[in-house]
Amino acid sequence: MTNLIIGGAGFVGLNLVEAGLRRADKVIAFDRSPLPETAAQSFALLPGELCIVQGDVTNQDDILRVIKDNKVAHVFHGAAVTAGQKREEEEPELVLSVNTIGLINTLKASKVAGTVKRIINVSSGSAYGDGGFGDTGWTGRLDEYKTVDDPITLYAISKYASERIARRLGKVMALDVCNVRLSAIFGPWEYDTGLRDTLSAPMQASLLALSGSAAILSRKESRDWTYSRDVAEALFALMDNKSLSYDLYNITSGSPWSVQDWCACLAKTFPNFSYRFASDNDEPNVELFGERDRLIMSSEKLIQDTGYVLSDNVEKMYEDFEKWIQESRNFRE
Repeated sequence: MTNLIIGGAGFVGLNLVEAGLRRADKVIAFDRSPLPETAAQSFALLPGELCIVQGDVTNQDDILRVIKDNKVAHVFHGAAVTAGQKREEEEPELVLSVNTIGLINTLKASKVAGTVKRIINVSSGSAYGDGGFGDTGWTGRLDEYKTVDDPITLYAISKYASERIARRLGKVMALDVCNVRLSAIFGPWEYDTGLRDTLSAPMQASLLALSGSAAILSRKESRDWTYSRDVAEALFALMDNKSLSYDLYNITSGSPWSVQDWCACLAKTFPNFSYRFASDNDEPNVELFGERDRLIMSSEKLIQDTGYVLSDNVEKMYEDFEKWIQESRNFRE
């Protein structure tokens, strides 16, 4: 089977490319940007076949061409603008164009091509919006169908809309479409693509450790931080399941921990690194992007349908991350 990763040069996209190649699949990385050189060199050592195609997700012809030329069977739609408030104000058209029209182009191209067996739309836990903080009355683990969503930011609104678009057009176009909501993701291949305004707090701390600086934390947050390589494996587990029970799945480690826990791991590797909570005279330098922590997402449906359980072991995640960061130092430069 040929896997098309739309947004293949982005954070989640690179993890999907890597996971597909490790399976010895044929993988097409479609993006307006080339793959980072360090990633391309690393992927060349893996057993699968990699094809890199530069194209624009807002151009339906670009997507149709790559699907037709390669008889694509599986599509992961991960192209997105992860917008902060500044981009919301200055480029709202770009956010909506990529995050919604781009998906529509993928769905229409898949229908016309006729070879696509399943499309997975990579959405976000941000689609829960303020419902994810319990503001709509929910108190348990966030459920894909029971929690009342209330997206507020333009990014959250666009991801929520993308799920509804995928559901509706999947039905009217007779396409097999599945949506996933990713939790708080961090890990290998995370970088500022120019369209990603919210670098994860664990990665921010990791960059400070690499530079020998101190991480100054504003508070001890508690979030279901989820490792990017595990996310990619979960996405392939969903793609492999021929008969899914649902059309929306949370992808999460399912367990809360804090950046302080990650900093404790970093301090063992980087002796010049230190971390502390901000005092009255300190300015925090690790952005948590909010004063509240979202409720933990439930992974029950994912486990039920695939049997795949994402790791919630911080030390295990760090062991893999440490190896990656040593092997891919040039990626951060």
